[in-house]
Amino acid sequence: MMIKNTPSVGGIDPATSKTQTEVAASRRQADRVSTADAQRTAALVQSVRASVGMSHSAQLAQVEAQISAGTYRPSAGQLAARLLSAAEIDARLQAMLGG
Repeated sequence: MMIKNTPSVGGIDPATSKTQTEVAASRRQADRVSTADAQRTAALVQSVRASVGMSHSAQLAQVEAQISAGTYRPSAGQLAARLLSAAEIDARLQAMLGG
């Protein structure tokens, strides 16, 4: 089998190509780590926890106690709203993923 009409591949233009040293230097400049964002995030989390009042574990303990005592009565409206919200999220994710 003979292949015809193949274009030739040109060489690399030395004026536009970067050397390995230049590429490594640009990577070193881009690779920086800062703890300032982590500190700001931790402060934000702490302020949100303070503003929420009851912690998540305390809420779970309260619901668990109500279930054990037989006094837990969830709101049918809240349950329906959460089920519909979860179904809507699932449908959007499936649409985004093409499934």
